[in-house]
Amino acid sequence: MKYALPIQNQRLSNHFSKAPQFLLFDSQTGKQQWLDIEATEEARSEHHCGKKKTLLALLKQHQVDAVVVRNIGQSMLASLFLSGVKVFSSPAIHDIGNLSTTQLTPVTDMNYARPSAHKSAKPCAGHSACGHQDACCHKPVDNTKLKPRTLEKLQRVLKIHR
Repeated sequence: MKYALPIQNQRLSNHFSKAPQFLLFDSQTGKQQWLDIEATEEARSEHHCGKKKTLLALLKQHQVDAVVVRNIGQSMLASLFLSGVKVFSSPAIHDIGNLSTTQLTPVTDMNYARPSAHKSAKPCAGHSACGHQDACCHKPVDNTKLKPRTLEKLQRVLKIHR
């Protein structure tokens, strides 16, 4: 099986899609290959869809069967599941040379993922960079409304008159 490990500062990266390098490891042959993830113009956009799309394409190009993660966002985890890539979680390790496949735990559902911050933070400027279709994938979550009673209390405390 061919694994992709996200690497940052010679350690397993804490965030899968933000890793600057990936170590590809074939468990059958023992062959290792390093991939440097270059920031494309799309990846530098404030929406970050370009980098994730490029990363998925690279994993497919290198015929990766599985990835090893510490933390991963909902969007990327869903994309990996849809691509048929197996996902494994790893304990914190300081030397990637000491990582064994027996230490890996299969990730089988979306509960493992963290909320995708950029998906809920800002509206999408368009889908030209990320390639998504149909409904907008970047709709903001309306979490800025206060309950009327809380608003009244704040106005009273801060002496704001409307």
